[in-house]
Amino acid sequence: MHPVILEIPFIGLPLHTYGFMIVTGFILGMLVCTRQGRRHGGYHEEVMDFGFWALIGGMIGARVVFIMVNAREYFIEKPFVEVPQLGIKIPAVLAIWQGGLVFYGAALGGFIAFVIYAKKRNLPMLKMADMLIPALPLAHAFGRMGCVAAGCCWGDAFYHMHEGKVVADIPLAMRFPEGSLAYGSLLRTENPEVVGYMKEVGHTLPLFPSQIMEAFGVLAIFFFLNWVLSRKWFHGQVLLTYAIVYPILRSTLEFFRGDAGRGYVIDGVLSTSQFISILVASASLITLFVLRKKQKAAADQMVA
Repeated sequence: MHPVILEIPFIGLPLHTYGFMIVTGFILGMLVCTRQGRRHGGYHEEVMDFGFWALIGGMIGARVVFIMVNAREYFIEKPFVEVPQLGIKIPAVLAIWQGGLVFYGAALGGFIAFVIYAKKRNLPMLKMADMLIPALPLAHAFGRMGCVAAGCCWGDAFYHMHEGKVVADIPLAMRFPEGSLAYGSLLRTENPEVVGYMKEVGHTLPLFPSQIMEAFGVLAIFFFLNWVLSRKWFHGQVLLTYAIVYPILRSTLEFFRGDAGRGYVIDGVLSTSQFISILVASASLITLFVLRKKQKAAADQMVA
């Protein structure tokens, strides 16, 4: 873990890896969008203009949804956090470097910003959405690597004991050190035996690498969506393909997540993200069939 890349010269504030990776992913995503806009109708200037609103909408949506899920913590249990470098306390809702962004919130916020922007500019919404959406999983991959640095979004423990030692059951198992979000949370919620072990060794038990697995998964989705974009039958197909494929990936990985703070619709059974995934994938699959049917009917009418 390297939660801080460096201290910013002269002012002494830390440059957090989590934020740096989010910004890096966003910039690369915008470069991809701009290239697609130029290739598919010359919309690169509109894409660049939208970048600012995508960032604002995405960050607001990601933070608002997380705070809604963890409202008690942010408004009752720990409403303020200290910033040692400045010697002041700020509202906990502003401390995004400590984690606390929900991807589905970011996607929703960005989508709302896109709909408003496209309508204001009188742009072809579905065509534009198909050009923009492949960049989202690319940016998401960098964001998940930022989660590794921040120690958030961790997985369940996978280990067994051998000759009095803890041995990981899976490759790439991750152990987060003292001071990380994973360590602090597990220290408060695990049983006394596990807590005692963590205090003795100074890190968590071997955890499923949920962040890395999702990063690889969404990177694969990025390449798949670009393939779909080059062969699509109708506008909106790439957007809907993403809205079906990603929820499947997310729902699967949720079974291996260990951070209970992400929220549950049914405690221990159905997480908030799984519930959203089911709704999004179902609605997208139905819409995909409807649009495909309309496109086929239009094609048949032209032939007739």
